Amino acid sequence: MATARLLMLTLFLGLLASPLVLAHDQKEYTVILGSEGARPDSITADVLVETDSIFFRNHDSRDEARHRILVDADEDGAFEGIDDFDTGWMVTSCELNETGHKVDENCQTAAMVLLAPESGLLPGNVSMMHQVEFEGELTETPFYALYSVDDHTMSNGPVTPGTDAESESDSDDSILRAVIISAGAIALVLVSRLTNPSRDE
Repeated sequence: MATARLLMLTLFLGLLASPLVLAHDQKEYTVILGSEGARPDSITADVLVETDSIFFRNHDSRDEARHRILVDADEDGAFEGIDDFDTGWMVTSCELNETGHKVDENCQTAAMVLLAPESGLLPGNVSMMHQVEFEGELTETPFYALYSVDDHTMSNGPVTPGTDAESESDSDDSILRAVIISAGAIALVLVSRLTNPSRDE
């Protein structure tokens, strides 16, 4: 009986000591490709995390302009390595037939780059090259995206004062911990009552 109580207490304290893990919703960060270049012209740190995507969309006002993004996956400074890849050429619009399907199945107005190891991209700085082909001339502009590891563990250390969003998150964490403590206490009482024989019988 004492062993069961000790085991329950140990499990309960283990739950309290473990860090909370939160889920991350995958997001798409849109980059507009126009006659003036990419908007934004790069993506800074603390915006994207692993499994997020960059959605490139051709919105060039020049009908014949084509855009493409080259990705330096092997980080060698060249964009022609065996692990490097590109989005393919993106045009302003694709011709559709009478049923609404694309006449050229390879025609695209947008492309997506997944920021994840399965795409050959590791967290950190991803170097890209924005190419624009217009009237037989090819221009290239560097494009960078910084992304970090998708880490959702919350530290148990001291918290410094922050924004209202952080206070709201702390409040949610406090409520969650209170629910866990209450459930653990109820479970402990139930186990102790079930392991003790009733004195009424």
